[in-house]
Amino acid sequence: MPLRSDADGQWVRRWTGDDWFAEADGWVRAQLAAVGTTVSGAPVPYKIRFWAAVWCYPTDHGLFWFKENNPGQAFEAALVGAMAQVLPQHVVTPLAIDPERGWLLTADQGPTLGDQEDADWHRLVTEYADLQRDTVPFRDALLASGLTSLAPSRLSGAVHRVADWFTGLADDHPLRPGPETLTGVRRAADAVSEVEKLLPGVVPMALDQNDLHARNVFRPDPAGPFRFFDFGDAVWGHPFATLATVREDVDDAVVTAYLEKWSDLAPLDVLRRELEVAEPLHVIHRVVSWHRLLEHADEIEGAAWVEHIDHWLRELVQTYGSAAA
Repeated sequence: MPLRSDADGQWVRRWTGDDWFAEADGWVRAQLAAVGTTVSGAPVPYKIRFWAAVWCYPTDHGLFWFKENNPGQAFEAALVGAMAQVLPQHVVTPLAIDPERGWLLTADQGPTLGDQEDADWHRLVTEYADLQRDTVPFRDALLASGLTSLAPSRLSGAVHRVADWFTGLADDHPLRPGPETLTGVRRAADAVSEVEKLLPGVVPMALDQNDLHARNVFRPDPAGPFRFFDFGDAVWGHPFATLATVREDVDDAVVTAYLEKWSDLAPLDVLRRELEVAEPLHVIHRVVSWHRLLEHADEIEGAAWVEHIDHWLRELVQTYGSAAA
């Protein structure tokens, strides 16, 4: 597993340290033993970045995956646990979770959709729409996990908090934006206060995985349902923002198929107007997701990912920050 330039930061050092591993490894083995499963080989670090550590455990019952998130995304364990209770048809039910420590242990489900030659984007987006619609009645249970709410009425405040955080950084901090960018972020915060008025308002708020792609979904059985995973970036907000993450992979027919999953709420032409306003909100969802992580990062980690963070701040300013100029 190659490390990145955040390897000297606090989180990667923690997750590659002996003390942390001894504690986490002990928990994993205890959870497996409780269901009669034995570790059969050395655990392997699959991915370690400042936002999460993922380890793979070979056992006599196949592979298992252990994950701990940066505190900014530690809600994922509780969120997945809640979804497994109320929406088991859509997600991978974990073998065990520890919500306090943000620990998650799940059995391997085979190749992801992205590992297969015939990635079916039509099924991916339509089954994801089913997942989103099914989350609507469980808003309170999912928000109780610590999931961030970005309903339209909260967008302006969320962006202002992001601007406040970046403004508070030292002048020599690697993540400190220039004055023009900070001004643009403030303008964006003011501009998005108008989004709620622009939306037709026919679609309820729902879960946005905020990182939908073919490698975040399993298809254990070609004829069976997809199983979605990796909800560390998730937010509660306008579901149509999701489509921005798959635009490069789908055509208009697939977008229409997604919208048709909501067509009992309004005609397609109204849903398309809703999509036009809601899809750009993806930029805010991504900025908030990064901000949740950066609040717990050190300067080494910030410097390692500054290009990605600058990208999303530029996108935010371009999308919303010039409209209120």
